[in-house]
Amino acid sequence: MTKSTIFEDLFNLTSEVAIVTGGLGQLGAEYAKILAEAGATVAIFDVKDSSSSKVEGLIKEGYKISVHKVDITKKDEVRRAYGEVTKSFGTPTILVNNAGIDNPPNASAADIGPHEDYPEESWDAVIDSHLKGMFLMSQEFIRLIKPTGKHGSVINISSTYGVVSPDQSIYDFRRKQGEEFYKPAAYSVAKSGVLNFTRWLAEYCRQRKVPVRVNTLVPGGVFQGHPDIFIEECKKRTILARMAREDEYNGAILFLASHKASSYMTGSMLVIDGGWTAR
Repeated sequence: MTKSTIFEDLFNLTSEVAIVTGGLGQLGAEYAKILAEAGATVAIFDVKDSSSSKVEGLIKEGYKISVHKVDITKKDEVRRAYGEVTKSFGTPTILVNNAGIDNPPNASAADIGPHEDYPEESWDAVIDSHLKGMFLMSQEFIRLIKPTGKHGSVINISSTYGVVSPDQSIYDFRRKQGEEFYKPAAYSVAKSGVLNFTRWLAEYCRQRKVPVRVNTLVPGGVFQGHPDIFIEECKKRTILARMAREDEYNGAILFLASHKASSYMTGSMLVIDGGWTAR
């Protein structure tokens, strides 16, 4: 068996229909790209109005990618978008739950200040974008795939900050600049919730006799124009002494999506973080 034949046997997704939430973001677009390159028809669900240059380029190259404007925290929008995908391409068999917000660099003083003053509305927005969205997306995915008897794969995206607490000392440089900065709890709580939702859903699918595997990908920090001082702090805490490139999780996505490559894996988490959580 040749190398190309081995790859084709393990990672050929030409018969699959995949949904990637948050697929216009930095990592989401990469996930959509690798799935499309492996032959899958990919539907991107994103709250944004405009597409990304990466996604537009893939569409121009002929890859089977569609973009759907969806707020995944709203059940009616989720069902509407699933209906569009099913009507055009067939029942989705791969779901990458990637969408979710964090407090942006230009967040308000309350959002990055003391925990005691963290706004309730910010907490709700972060938790809902990760967990409520994942909940609604998985509901419709299971509802549609169960009657078909097809095998499916759900990939929930967590974070190292869902496995270990953020190291607040990484942000000392901001405090030295006069800011009162703390990495808020909401993102970590949401990403931690992803881990047990994955375990719960994997067991539920077994009990419901739905042939869907459910796993979590735990990525580490990805370079995204961070200041040099922040990068240096990350390097000190990572065994590989660097942040990840945005394409370094593509192999994991392909592995978890493939019903042959990861056929005996469910309810598990795959940690790819340069050694961050090993210390």
